[in-house]
Amino acid sequence: MIDSPKLSLVLPMYNEEDNARQVALELQTELTREGINHELVLVDNGSTDHTGQILARLAHENHAIKVVRVPVNQGYGWGIINGLRWANGDYLGFMGGDGQIKPPDVIKVFRKLVDGEYQICKVTRYRREDGVTRRIVSLIFNKLFVYTFKVNVGDINGSPKIMTRQFYQKLNLSCKDWFLDAEVMLKAVALGASIGEVPVVFNPRLGGSSNVKIGTVCEFLRNMSTYRRKGVWHESGAVMWREGDTAQGGNRL
Repeated sequence: MIDSPKLSLVLPMYNEEDNARQVALELQTELTREGINHELVLVDNGSTDHTGQILARLAHENHAIKVVRVPVNQGYGWGIINGLRWANGDYLGFMGGDGQIKPPDVIKVFRKLVDGEYQICKVTRYRREDGVTRRIVSLIFNKLFVYTFKVNVGDINGSPKIMTRQFYQKLNLSCKDWFLDAEVMLKAVALGASIGEVPVVFNPRLGGSSNVKIGTVCEFLRNMSTYRRKGVWHESGAVMWREGDTAQGGNRL
């Protein structure tokens, strides 16, 4: 492992044996070419295929890769939360482990974050090539999210999301499921964070199948209802979102 990397990227992987090695090595190659001192935190998020063995080999072969193992899958968000706990970078980020965002676009997000002195920066997927159904579901989610919380936030699930360590420490992330992306954005707006975004193409998966199922839709809607009723910070008992509030914060989206 490396000491004090500039950037730590967390990639949760659940049954990604078809993608894991290619995704990790392509990211590492691009980060190295750009001269970014980095570490990849690969999370075996309770996989039942050969993902765990593949990640272990990658870590053995490369000092800039570490593996965090979650024995039982409890959701996409729980994998990220566990990975972030072991990240040592000055800047911390997370993204999917399916190869749908190309490494050069990850670099663009990081450069914009650092050069623009943002607290958090993310992608916004201006073109999606992952199927009509996913595009429609994403459009509905984003419209519902903006209407429900009255925030100027687009493409809430766009990742990577990369942030300063100081900003990450304020978030107290808790969502174990797919709502983690939304939790980050809601708290960023509530904190008045400066938010940057980079438009990218969202590519098809390199291999395997998506873990977004019909239950994911119901899960997302339940979380929206909970956060609307109880507040953004309901986990710690400090409510910063109440009925009738409109949070615009200092976002630049």
